[in-house]
Amino acid sequence: MKKSLFILPFLTIFSYSQQEKNNHYTFQIEYLYGNVIKHKNKISHLAVSNPEGFIFSWNHKATTKDKNLAAYNYPDYGYSFMYHDFKNPILGKAYTLQVNYTFYFGNRAKNNLFYLKLGQGIAYNTNPFDLETNNKNIAFGSRLLTNITFGLNYKRKKVFNAFDANIGVLLSHYSNGSIKSPNTGLNIFSINTGISYNFDEQNPIDYTSSFKKDTIYKKEPLKINIQFSGGINSSGNLGGKQFPFYVGTIYADKRLNRKSILQFGGEIFFSNFLKELIRFNAVAFPERPGEDGTADYKRISLLIGHELDVDSFSIITQLGYYVYYPYKFETRYYERIGVKKYFGKKWFATASIKAHLFIAESLDLGIGIRL
Repeated sequence: MKKSLFILPFLTIFSYSQQEKNNHYTFQIEYLYGNVIKHKNKISHLAVSNPEGFIFSWNHKATTKDKNLAAYNYPDYGYSFMYHDFKNPILGKAYTLQVNYTFYFGNRAKNNLFYLKLGQGIAYNTNPFDLETNNKNIAFGSRLLTNITFGLNYKRKKVFNAFDANIGVLLSHYSNGSIKSPNTGLNIFSINTGISYNFDEQNPIDYTSSFKKDTIYKKEPLKINIQFSGGINSSGNLGGKQFPFYVGTIYADKRLNRKSILQFGGEIFFSNFLKELIRFNAVAFPERPGEDGTADYKRISLLIGHELDVDSFSIITQLGYYVYYPYKFETRYYERIGVKKYFGKKWFATASIKAHLFIAESLDLGIGIRL
């Protein structure tokens, strides 16, 4: 991809934003250099390079008028484009579009700041697994991947006029959620550094009188959530087919404060890939105990979770345990991380990754209602 294709749109944005008098935006460029984390022995041949890349970010600053964001110290939120060259011909390159939030620690009026940047998006990989031409890439079984990033950074404001500088560390995770096998995923730990331009230098936001955060919230009774989720995935066998899966979830939640909502409930899973895996193993490994092909493919679990409420958008983390587990697959415990978007006061949509000890099983898309 030619450099001019990147430069031209950013120059256009820069020129337009210079004309705005109340434009509380930043544009950030960051350079990445890191290592592939060997989270499994079987990816040893992939964890041999030092990936490089860059991130372009366009962020909006929350103002002191955004009372719903006061409890989070007025975070920035926006969009990013990330490029990763894995420096390994087996892995190829990745191009990612993300939605991201930046949460600051301490008084935002100060010139020295630490912040946490969270991003989630969709990535395109240039060289996924192919049985004939690229059978060593067991990390990515498809071109389209999900991407999650966690970054911890130090920022020095006003290093030169409207420019800020930052340095920090970044953890990037790529996976297709077992939509298509193979899918060991890839984790990259990087050092990142960059600069950002503040378009509101002439009319900056005054955070000096807003450090005492507004944490007022409306108390709520116990709420019941009913959710239906689904998607497609595979069993993990090379060349295995893709099958639909369905998940029914019901849980109660209780708001503790402006930020936190606790969850407790249960789920039932109808995983057709597991039905096919049971049949396959009965034929391929009949000598194994319990591999007679008669096991039930359904699973039932209990879950506990936490919802980090950021206005109409939430970050969900959950832990589950199968109480009905007729066929052994991965572990009896699972974890889920994702996002939740409310539409009005009751309806919501979710997107999450379910995994067993960080081994992804599925990418779940869901709809639900909070009563």
